[in-house]
Amino acid sequence: FEQHTESIRNGTKLLIEACDSVRNSERFRKVLVYALKLGNALNTGGTSEEVKAITLDSLLKLAEAKAFDRQTSVLHYLVSIVQKNDEDVLKLSEDFVTVKAAERVVVDMLNQQLREMKNGIKLVKKTALKFTPNPTCPMDEVPDTLEDDLLELSQMGKFSLSAEAKIKSLSNEFDSAKSNFSDLLDFFGEDNAMSPEAFFSTINSFVSMFNQTRDELRRKEEAKARRKRIEEAKAKNLAAKRSKQ
Repeated sequence: FEQHTESIRNGTKLLIEACDSVRNSERFRKVLVYALKLGNALNTGGTSEEVKAITLDSLLKLAEAKAFDRQTSVLHYLVSIVQKNDEDVLKLSEDFVTVKAAERVVVDMLNQQLREMKNGIKLVKKTALKFTPNPTCPMDEVPDTLEDDLLELSQMGKFSLSAEAKIKSLSNEFDSAKSNFSDLLDFFGEDNAMSPEAFFSTINSFVSMFNQTRDELRRKEEAKARRKRIEEAKAKNLAAKRSKQ
């Protein structure tokens, strides 16, 4: 029982924290704005037919789509724009530590675990009442107002009452987490049928591609800077030799 309770509680906590991380990430919001502006510039040329929003799924296509020169990906341009305008946004992954873990939370499985726990406790209560002596009425006629008092007379009954209270609290927390996620889907204009696993997996995949592109551009810039330093050193040495002559 405690193991299942802990599993559901941890999953619920991760779901809530991941939703808050995505909703409150100013860096992610800026990335979406930059991506939307870039997409409009490429597709409409800045006309009045601009798109007003961008879907999460379309973010994954930025690495595939080619930009102005038909060679560089749109994602490369996006990261370059971010780098020039707001380098802090390049730390996007720092906002999504819990999002990475939330990708592994399977809501349907948690729902099933909760149902099984509720059914299990009902069976425990029924069994406890069956073996609890009641001089006033038969077991199948015990009123609800008397049931808890009878359950308090045995260890099994006490356990069932305690477990039932925990499950009720856990169920309320889980419902709140699912409602929080549903609000997040509305916030980003996504389909309400989208699962948390798919939602967070999409974000994690984009962040991973974003980081890879950022690192690639940095390596290119470092290589360019090294070549420049080598050329300058060669030119300096050549000038020194000529001055000696």
